[in-house]
Amino acid sequence: MITATKSITYVDSLTMPENRFEEIVHGESRVMPPVTFFHACLIRKLSKTLGAQLNADRYSLFGGDVGLGVARSPLTCRVPDLLVFQTETLRQARARGARNDPYVWTVPELLVECLSPSNRKGSIQELLADYAQIGVPEVWLLDPKAPQFTSYRYESGALKHWLTMETGRVTPLLLPNVTVDLAELWEAFGA
Repeated sequence: MITATKSITYVDSLTMPENRFEEIVHGESRVMPPVTFFHACLIRKLSKTLGAQLNADRYSLFGGDVGLGVARSPLTCRVPDLLVFQTETLRQARARGARNDPYVWTVPELLVECLSPSNRKGSIQELLADYAQIGVPEVWLLDPKAPQFTSYRYESGALKHWLTMETGRVTPLLLPNVTVDLAELWEAFGA
């Protein structure tokens, strides 16, 4: 027997209870396990590092608690580990949106995902394709087990591999005054 499931629409999502462990991908609810303690430590360290270097008047930093709207149909909403937005762009987007809209429908300057052993987000290719759909200029994937940093940059309609490193310093494409020491990140993970 085949059971058909109804695709979640944007309107449906407005009446759903909040669940910080859920993403809606192509109209399908995907409940994820919570991150590991070490994953949380790494993201916390990166958040502090970025926050200390970003101009608080120009940029807004969010971590794992914001639903990033990718597509309304079929509904796709991701919950990245870290997002950096231009504050004014974010303010304008919120002013245009409905007050009950739970998602942010603007493109961040930088998006960061920390990979986990459980592959809690699903296919990396699908994840990158979703972020490419909205034209995210740069996505950082952190694999603390390796440890390995990989950057993808948006070019010609896709996120393309730009850089892979284990150690050293990295600077986001659109945030030239920000530098992150990878060794310090891996230290936070215990690697």
